[in-house]
Amino acid sequence: MKHVNLDDCDEAVKNFVLSFALTPGGAALELGGRPIAHVLPILATGEAADDWDAAKDARRCELIDREIAGTITGGEAAELQALQAAMLWHRRKVAPLPLDDARRLHRELLAKAAGGPTA
Repeated sequence: MKHVNLDDCDEAVKNFVLSFALTPGGAALELGGRPIAHVLPILATGEAADDWDAAKDARRCELIDREIAGTITGGEAAELQALQAAMLWHRRKVAPLPLDDARRLHRELLAKAAGGPTA
């Protein structure tokens, strides 16, 4: 995803973007009657993900299918973004990745590559 710093833009551009960026369902930008981009708000995660359940996961899967089929609406894309973030937050909470082992292995490999001790 490309990040654009609006601080570097003219005031008119900032106002234009802010006029639709905060819409809960997002906005579709069109050119010549064809949609060319979706602008979606950044949605908070965290406590909202505490109640993750099978129904939310089923809805997330349904929206992923719609996204793949190309039939997802702007509002549904925003909903998918929120559900995906909530699922990832929930997964990190209940099943964190075993990063300590990966970091140890990384250090060993770096030491081996440098010709140092591996322990």
